[in-house]
Amino acid sequence: VVSCSQDWISGSVLERTVRPGDNITLYCDCKTSSGVHIVWYRNCSHENQPSLVLKQAQSRGFLNLPPRFHFVRNDSSKSYDLLILNITDSDEGLYFCGTEQLKVDDKEYITSRYDYRYGNITTKIILDSSEPHHHETQQDCSMCWMLLFSLCPAFAVLSSLLSSLVIYHLSKKKAKEPQVDQQRPDTHGQTRLDQV
Repeated sequence: VVSCSQDWISGSVLERTVRPGDNITLYCDCKTSSGVHIVWYRNCSHENQPSLVLKQAQSRGFLNLPPRFHFVRNDSSKSYDLLILNITDSDEGLYFCGTEQLKVDDKEYITSRYDYRYGNITTKIILDSSEPHHHETQQDCSMCWMLLFSLCPAFAVLSSLLSSLVIYHLSKKKAKEPQVDQQRPDTHGQTRLDQV
């Protein structure tokens, strides 16, 4: 059981500010090996939040993982990092990893006990639920500009095509109308045809 006292935390504390709905990966500086298993801890950030202990099981599975929490194998560090999906305010707190190893003591009586070791990195998750920053507005504006620059040429091509189609139909209609010879009446009221 991890208590809410923070006196025992040693090493560096890395603060990570996240927004609701973000995903975050916390890195573990402990190594796993045969018989040595990774354990992730969350120390409570306020009195209404319970502590959390996430363990790697003996059979390479994981015990009591909530649905949004995932152990991610890190082959380069021979460890398991912790991925938290869709961050909420209940995820705030101090996270750190450690190892758990079953030790057998062969003294007067054979007994077993767990040996716990803790890493040197503690990550403090802080939730930032303030209004969106200005860069998100710029991103929205960039979407507007992208739409503007892609729709304007399309609209220009469509309108010129439509104009050409209307002009083509009007000229075709005019070509089909019968042409009437224009005859000029002469001064005596008779029509004059070609005189030589």
